[in-house]
Amino acid sequence: MKSYVMKIQQHTHSDAAKLILYQNKAYEVIVQGEIYNAQSIYQLLKEAYPLQERLEDIVFFAYQRWGEDAMLELEGAYSFVISSGKDVFAAKDPLGLSPLFYSKTNDTIWLSNRIDALLEASQQPRILNSHGILELFSFGPSLSMDKTLFANVASLPMGSFLRIHNGDIKVKTYYKLPTIEHHDDMETTTLKVHDLLCHSIQQQMHHCKASFLSGGLDSSIITAVCAKEKEWHTYSLDYEGNAKNFKSNMYQVSMDNAFINQMLERYPCTHHWLMLKQQTLADTLEESMLTRNHPGMADVDASLLWLCQQVAQKEAVILSGECSDEIFGGYPWFYRDELKDLPTFPWLRSTPQRIELLKDDIKQLGYEAYIQQQYEDSIRDIRYLDTDSEDDRRARRHTQLCLKWFMQTLVTRQVCEGDRANLTIRAPFANVALLEYVYNIPWQMKFYHGQEKGILRKAFANELPEEVCWRKKNPFPKTHNPQYADIVAKMLMERYKDSTSALHELLDDAHLKELIATKGASFQLPWYGQLMSGPQLLAYLYQIDCWIRDYNIKIEK
Repeated sequence: MKSYVMKIQQHTHSDAAKLILYQNKAYEVIVQGEIYNAQSIYQLLKEAYPLQERLEDIVFFAYQRWGEDAMLELEGAYSFVISSGKDVFAAKDPLGLSPLFYSKTNDTIWLSNRIDALLEASQQPRILNSHGILELFSFGPSLSMDKTLFANVASLPMGSFLRIHNGDIKVKTYYKLPTIEHHDDMETTTLKVHDLLCHSIQQQMHHCKASFLSGGLDSSIITAVCAKEKEWHTYSLDYEGNAKNFKSNMYQVSMDNAFINQMLERYPCTHHWLMLKQQTLADTLEESMLTRNHPGMADVDASLLWLCQQVAQKEAVILSGECSDEIFGGYPWFYRDELKDLPTFPWLRSTPQRIELLKDDIKQLGYEAYIQQQYEDSIRDIRYLDTDSEDDRRARRHTQLCLKWFMQTLVTRQVCEGDRANLTIRAPFANVALLEYVYNIPWQMKFYHGQEKGILRKAFANELPEEVCWRKKNPFPKTHNPQYADIVAKMLMERYKDSTSALHELLDDAHLKELIATKGASFQLPWYGQLMSGPQLLAYLYQIDCWIRDYNIKIEK
């Protein structure tokens, strides 16, 4: 995906835009991402409109026909901009799978799919103000859907569009998950889940011959569906020393290789085993941060970037199991007693410990109140049914929170790291029809067999080895090698020794030294989600320092 910037002043302009002349008026159109039903939309519109088979034409004339409802007709991971003069319409797909940022400086408005491109074109100062600090240490590496860490740069949220007219920007949400009574029995529900997901996979395997394969449920389903239809390649990630150092925990229960081999025995794909060295993982931290334009998920970002770089040597497109856990309730906070009823974001359990790491003046910004307000805003508009059980209501809350926060973080990671490697990553689970159906399945049916994603397991039980089908969920593979902690602790200490480092401006000196000395062990809970604990927190702080230094960011408290 190439970056673009559109400048809106007396008129709009972008070198990346395609010109369309329609009814004696000139329009500039930019489309980023992919639209999986583009051909069917083209066939539907070609008799009524003078369009070509270009993606820009299809989107433009879809907008001419359906207006603000066009995004509900276009299936895919995309964003687009349509402009004429100073009037602009820009939108993202309902699930927010393609980034779009905007900023206003004096009498000029800027639109871009990349923050760094927008900042460079607008030549505005790079500032981390108190609002950005709140985001960084309240939610980081996730962010509020409408915000970035840069002052005066906003993000268009999922399921939203913006209009620009006479210099005014108005943002509107066009898509909200519908709440519908579920009447299907277990057999019908299982069949529909199977067919909806198969349809999405088959739609997205066009011009693709590969998938990631971890031996987990999601990647195995995708691989099984695709390998039955054509010659298929699979790729897996492992880390130097993991076999020796792996220790099971509640989040990572088992190693992947045995389950991958079971899949390969049943579906003889061409498999590529990729082994990542610890030093390479650490060395990729800065590049993966620059790719995201802000501190990200530390080594989880870096390892995905490296993986994409290896895959891109042989593939242009690959399928991923991303977004399944948000839709089917796969995360532990959907069902574990100690997590499911927390009155806040369940992946942010370390807020007091986060605040304790900060300098005294940075501590005073009101993190807990800010988090609580964002939490309440995120669940305020959820509609419940009178027939919903307490389990159903809880599942709706967690699904909405995951879609708006957790999934957006992972989608940004996938899009950015893939683009850096010139690899398109498609996520068949991120399908609106599938989401809407599964969202309304009662929790006890969704949690079939008392296991997370039970209905999904039941739907594909005949196509997977039994052990793979019922394998306990494992997240994206992480390193367990203590060598990595040694490396990142040393890297962070080098930054700490630099008196000009922003670490001294943001973090409490004593806590930072203890964190480095203990190689992350002094911070007991995961910083974020399931994976960012100990060494990953060191890597995240290293990314923060790199981000402020590389972007020449001024901190305004």
